[in-house]
Amino acid sequence: MLSVRPVVALLALLSFPSTFAITLGGGGDPRPLDPSQKFDFSAPAGTSAETYVATQAEGKLKGIKRVAITNMCVQFINSKSALGVSRGSSITYTRSADGAIPGGLDTARMQVVADAWLEQIEADFRAAGIEVVPYEEIAANALFQKFSAKYDQGIRVGTSTNRNNQKADTSETSVYVSPKGRPFAMDCGTISPASTGTFVRMAYPLNAEFLTISGVVDMGLAKSTGGLLRGARADIDYVQYLRAGDSQFQFIGKTGPGARVWLKQSIVPQQNPFTLGEVEKGDTEKTTDDLSGITTRTTATAQTISLDEDLYYRNAAEALRAMHQMFLTLLVSKQ
Repeated sequence: MLSVRPVVALLALLSFPSTFAITLGGGGDPRPLDPSQKFDFSAPAGTSAETYVATQAEGKLKGIKRVAITNMCVQFINSKSALGVSRGSSITYTRSADGAIPGGLDTARMQVVADAWLEQIEADFRAAGIEVVPYEEIAANALFQKFSAKYDQGIRVGTSTNRNNQKADTSETSVYVSPKGRPFAMDCGTISPASTGTFVRMAYPLNAEFLTISGVVDMGLAKSTGGLLRGARADIDYVQYLRAGDSQFQFIGKTGPGARVWLKQSIVPQQNPFTLGEVEKGDTEKTTDDLSGITTRTTATAQTISLDEDLYYRNAAEALRAMHQMFLTLLVSKQ
């Protein structure tokens, strides 16, 4: 059974040395993943905000006293692939690598993580003196009912591709989980500009700042390159982390778009739940039958991995908790 750390006292949650200041230096672009930069879950999360947190329109955090959480999901990355292509005058080299969570993800345990995260966020907001609008009140709003009718429900699977250029790309499959089974948008961390007017109109009767929340639990880093002859490469580094950039809070209220707060550095747990096994390679060669006579040589790589499930879900819960507590540290400092 997954154990989730209970909410600690607010002073311990948000405490940091008197010399600490949230300067958010170095820009807000997500930093490249560095697996050697481990996060200490035993320390008060707020002490790491300077390193891990970036903001947009930070001044709009001031005065937030009532929050309505309207759109939230946890995205668990289930599989990764990478493809690199290198072409010469008569030979094309292709390199590919694929990997997935061994045994697949456990639907019930993902739901436990997502539900506990929502409960922690609500409890920590209240402990900080910020009121949380009951979801029943949000769901009773006729405009929200109409708006959320376009949302997804339950657990959904999605695939995305990142094409570096015509010679290399990576892709991944994600499982989207919404806390308490509430309706959610699959771009759950982002508010579309086209939706701004709707949120503003909903904000007046509820007298609250709306909050959308996203957390992305990643399973590794897929890398691919392509170009000159024999320049193709495809690899996957297996490491669990909470992904920078896509893990975020976004506010919107009566005055329109509010602050956005996001991870600029990924949260990497102290222990990696993946254990790497043997690398298996398969090579094929095919020559076209037309006059070009182009030969394609393909190398596909697969690596056996094992998973410590208890550690995986515990890491996910602790990383999500640390993220929102860093965000809350910043929010409280602006009140």
